[in-house]
Amino acid sequence: MKVVYLAPDSSLAGGQRVIFQQAEELARRGLDVAIVAPSAPPDWFALRRARWEECDYSRSRALAEADVRVATFWTTVAAAVAGARGPVFHLCQGYEPDHTFYAPRRDEIRALYALPTHKLVVSRHLETRLREEGFAPVTRIGQTFDPADFPEAADRRFDAEVPVVLLVGSFEAEVKGVRESLEALSALRDSGVAFRLRRISATPRTAEEMAIGLADAHDVAMSTAEMSRAYREADVLVGPSHRDEGFGLPELEALASGLPALLSETPGHREVARDAAAYFPCGDAAALAAALRRLLADPDERRRLSAAGPREAARFRTEDVGERLVREFDRALRQTAPAC
Repeated sequence: MKVVYLAPDSSLAGGQRVIFQQAEELARRGLDVAIVAPSAPPDWFALRRARWEECDYSRSRALAEADVRVATFWTTVAAAVAGARGPVFHLCQGYEPDHTFYAPRRDEIRALYALPTHKLVVSRHLETRLREEGFAPVTRIGQTFDPADFPEAADRRFDAEVPVVLLVGSFEAEVKGVRESLEALSALRDSGVAFRLRRISATPRTAEEMAIGLADAHDVAMSTAEMSRAYREADVLVGPSHRDEGFGLPELEALASGLPALLSETPGHREVARDAAAYFPCGDAAALAAALRRLLADPDERRRLSAAGPREAARFRTEDVGERLVREFDRALRQTAPAC
């Protein structure tokens, strides 16, 4: 079976890593897998089995020969459908029309979702959302994840005099909830609670965030190994994403590393962490500040969350996703095979 993923590019991002992990797992299982993108292969992810073809989709030899095509973002759906001789899938890690950032292009994106593709989703609430919109068929395949990439801190302590709070996500992406988190953290610091804030983002700080001046450190586009170290060095993760976030990868990574997490109360976060995290009402800066104050003052609760996190993270396995993908691809190919 020849499977081709259409990647938008090779930039360092959690969503891109999911694409590459899926491709590598399928290739490990013996499938002929290629990734096509109009950019050079990633220098931050080792592709050992899947092939990379750098070219425009319209000129791709791998795409022309594919038995199965997988679009991986709304910008790749039209190219995946055009000229396909077999089934076309659309890997959905979020539903972009729900995001404020994409509001000007909402109708265009919805039209692309309406093209004849089989949707593959990474979370339960995203499956529900796409079904509500009428974009069937939809299959939940789960999330690729290797806990070994984010090992527990061997000497994690819960008595730091000035704890490190970790906040991951782009300030300008409203879905990440960073803006209200900084508001909460600013109020908490003004009230006398001591902590160091470490910000990590896929994009450089905006002028507006720089003016806030709250972060003691701000890192951009960190590798998997660097992120793993950041989780081990922090004391609490604040995960404030809104309910339209497709899947909380930093939250899952933090759980695996044993980093206590305070998360917004959303279906996505509950699916990832269940009872292995503390929660606050989504979008409520005052509630976030109060919850973080309590968590920082309660080392026993942070110790409990730290022990529970890795057990929850272990539920997510790349191998399971690979098995589901092969099953869906096989089923689709049988349905499209010509009658004898």
